Amino acid sequence: MTENMFASPGPLSVRTSAGIADIIRREILAGNLKPDQPLMERSIAQELGVSRTPVREALFTLQGEGLVELIPRKYARVRKVTYNDISQIYALRRVLESHSAENAAKYADNTAILAIQTAYMRQKMLDKKCTALEQTDADLAFHAAIAEASGSQILQTVVHQVLAYTAALRSSVKYDATQTKKALAQHKAVLDAIKARNPQKASELMSDHIVSSTLYVEKSIVKPTKGLISPA
Repeated sequence: MTENMFASPGPLSVRTSAGIADIIRREILAGNLKPDQPLMERSIAQELGVSRTPVREALFTLQGEGLVELIPRKYARVRKVTYNDISQIYALRRVLESHSAENAAKYADNTAILAIQTAYMRQKMLDKKCTALEQTDADLAFHAAIAEASGSQILQTVVHQVLAYTAALRSSVKYDATQTKKALAQHKAVLDAIKARNPQKASELMSDHIVSSTLYVEKSIVKPTKGLISPA
């Protein structure tokens, strides 16, 4: 790990295991922590001014999200993303998020629908000069809001893990103008179906959207010699 990677960890309130996981996650997604880079518990704990216990818990959380690999009796390291990972994660997203959209159309209350709409507007209002990470955050926040509106805590938890993994794929690659416009239109269509309380349409539209995203990833993001992607 590079020196002083976490020089500004923030207040003590974020130095819980969840807060530490968020700090490390952001560094991975921003590209500051590279694939195969070691993540030493002692070094991270010293930089953040915490014990090793919350650091260890944070690394376990990130392992569950697919961002970190734990080497038994040795150390943790940033995990590479493989072609097989990409295929599996988008296949899972299609199933899980179609179900989320269907349930959101059935069960979401007005507050939950407003949260989805707010996430959509956040994405729509992004400046063209935004970074790939900012674009990814806004995009996946829309999907997370739908999962939260589904009425299922289990579904919400699983979708959150899948989206965290997706962020690792997307964080270094920015959608071009055409794909951005297309994704926005698809998000709007899903939102409208949820607001209209049409579960079948919401599910179908979300499925189509994930398929579209998968094709874009396969054509534009999967590069075996760059970033997090590995051909293995």
